[in-house]
Amino acid sequence: MADPETTALDALRDEAQTTSTPDVRAHLGRMQGEHAALLATGPWKAGAEDTLRSAIGMERKAQMEMRIGLGSDADALPIRKTKALADMTLDDLLAEARETRVMTLRVLDLLLDTATRRPVRAWTLGEEVPPEVYILSLRNRLERLGQGVAGQRQHQG
Repeated sequence: MADPETTALDALRDEAQTTSTPDVRAHLGRMQGEHAALLATGPWKAGAEDTLRSAIGMERKAQMEMRIGLGSDADALPIRKTKALADMTLDDLLAEARETRVMTLRVLDLLLDTATRRPVRAWTLGEEVPPEVYILSLRNRLERLGQGVAGQRQHQG
């Protein structure tokens, strides 16, 4: 039986052959706007806090994947000091989710920019991959995380 991570990674590598990295980055920018709009509205279900904590944690993990690949170039990025996610209220988590997405894309932009000057790789799906594969993996993860957060909105009516 095929390893699901290898299969997913192979699909990303194939997609990277025919997909423009700037187009994917533009798509992520549009997703950021949609994400911010989602987070600005409510009401929220009881599980929203846990879902937001998980989504924020996964985005922070993505940031670490990229920071490791950047090496000392990551020193150009600020270190954000926040409260522990467990100590954040729903309002705090909504604000943190917005800020986390901004930082995720900031780290991605540094990764993409650095890749124009030297080889850079980021870690995803069990392997180090070039930025054109990583950005596709990140897009997929951010889409899934966004769907999970959207599922925690209460529908009025």
